Amino acid sequence: MESALSIPRPDNEVGRLRALRRYLQLDTLSEKDFSLLARVATEICDVPYALITFVEENLVRTLTSVGMPDMLIPRDDAACSWTILQDGVLEIADLKHDEKTAHSQVMADTGMRMYAGTNLVTCDGYRIGTLCIWDKQPRNLSDRQRDLLSGLARQAMALLELRESEGLLKQALLREQHLASVDTLTGLLNRRVLFERLGSEVERSRRYETPLSLVMIDLDHFKKINDLLGHAAGDMVLHNVGEIILRGVRTSDIAGRYGGEELCIALPQTSPEGAQIFSESLRKQIADTAIPFGDDAIRVTASMGVASLNSDHTDLQRLFAAADAALYKAKENGRNRIELA
Repeated sequence: MESALSIPRPDNEVGRLRALRRYLQLDTLSEKDFSLLARVATEICDVPYALITFVEENLVRTLTSVGMPDMLIPRDDAACSWTILQDGVLEIADLKHDEKTAHSQVMADTGMRMYAGTNLVTCDGYRIGTLCIWDKQPRNLSDRQRDLLSGLARQAMALLELRESEGLLKQALLREQHLASVDTLTGLLNRRVLFERLGSEVERSRRYETPLSLVMIDLDHFKKINDLLGHAAGDMVLHNVGEIILRGVRTSDIAGRYGGEELCIALPQTSPEGAQIFSESLRKQIADTAIPFGDDAIRVTASMGVASLNSDHTDLQRLFAAADAALYKAKENGRNRIELA
């Protein structure tokens, strides 16, 4: 059998594919609303088959279908690839005798003889796919059927636009929630959210009798950095130390900025010995890091105090007090070291 024709690409293909990607990323596409539109198309046009498709770079992807399985069709073998080259409805009364589709493998495999498709057109004017109907008998649509098919395609596109808007709104809300919970300088949780998360974690640890350790961190001689090099240098140090912490913690850990140059990390499911090993690794990473600043580099060390929930430290307040006392001891004993409560 002869191969299918190489179907031309629209002049705006680069922009069209960029617009299409907005909808390919949506996670709410396989919904009954789209299936309903396709079913209505079959009723209006009195045919057994309908598809809503996306025309991708090399494939035509089925978004939803009626009467046939969802498919991935090579773009140069799909009638929908011809549809996006024009406005209005592309109607092929007999696929077998039309030069665009006479050699279509899809037609040969499915036995389809009639096709009519109309474009899904984005708000910025790109034809990204089609609403199309099929039949195994050659035939023509009426003017009314063509008009209603075009109206259904506009409804399908409006639904896609709505889904995109909902997705963008969800992303914006997530960004706002993230910004409201994070200290912008260090990238760690801010004090308010830190205490909320810590309170919940302490309650969970007590309820299920699982270990929980707390690491208090203070950057040594931080005031001297601000006094000698300026607050921009201090900000750079805090930012880089925050990055070191974020790279080192697990997803279950809770890392936040307690205040000033004091930072805090809660380690769920972690014994005092495990917390000490973690803290020593973190202390060494901070000490070994040369933080770029202008033409020079800043080196900083950190003192740390570690405490764990036990019979003496039974709630968040006592846990903080114990970790803070251990931190004070680390600073008294020479800094750049770890002390256990």
